[in-house]
Amino acid sequence: MNIEKFFSAIKDGEWHSIDELSAQLGLPSSKLAEFSRFLIERGLVKHEEKTRKIKIEPFWKLLLPEQDEPTETKTTVASFIIPPENSINVQSTLISNMSNIELEVDLRIDNRIKEVAIRT
Repeated sequence: MNIEKFFSAIKDGEWHSIDELSAQLGLPSSKLAEFSRFLIERGLVKHEEKTRKIKIEPFWKLLLPEQDEPTETKTTVASFIIPPENSINVQSTLISNMSNIELEVDLRIDNRIKEVAIRT
């Protein structure tokens, strides 16, 4: 479940039905209802049992970034040598040398790349 998408969908402070959110987020209603119960118990969202609708508590809405606010992506710049048939982890990105020679790599990555494999 993508929590960011969930909070983005409810951060307008309006009531949203579990079924509507389920379709919007591509999740089973049962899973979304279970997650919503978890948030209700912790006071993050309000629940209207009769209509099966939820909305974010106003206090927590203030902590979410505004939609127009650009999110800053951080770029990692790295230079390293990867031994043959070996892998390294840089900023949660797995980089694998699938070749049989040592590789010198200069790389710029952001938080969207999760894995890189290099073959020669």
